[in-house]
Amino acid sequence: MSIEDVKATLRRGNKAVKDARRTLEQANAQLLDATGIALPTLEGSEHAHVQRTRAGLKAAAHEIELTLRRLDAAAEHSTAYLDAIG
Repeated sequence: MSIEDVKATLRRGNKAVKDARRTLEQANAQLLDATGIALPTLEGSEHAHVQRTRAGLKAAAHEIELTLRRLDAAAEHSTAYLDAIG
């Protein structure tokens, strides 16, 4: 694989990261909307299903945050490598 091939692959990877980030941000917006509706509806209930729902919403938001950070780190490292190889 030539340097130009490597650069092209990295650029495609960066585009895929941008696309994934955009998709995940849309999913996060939908999660925020759903959470905004669900939590007030569930307020005051200590039922096991409600507790699991709250925990699931919180866990989903956390996973999205972690994944967005990983995507940002991947793009940052890829861009730095592209800069290093010219």
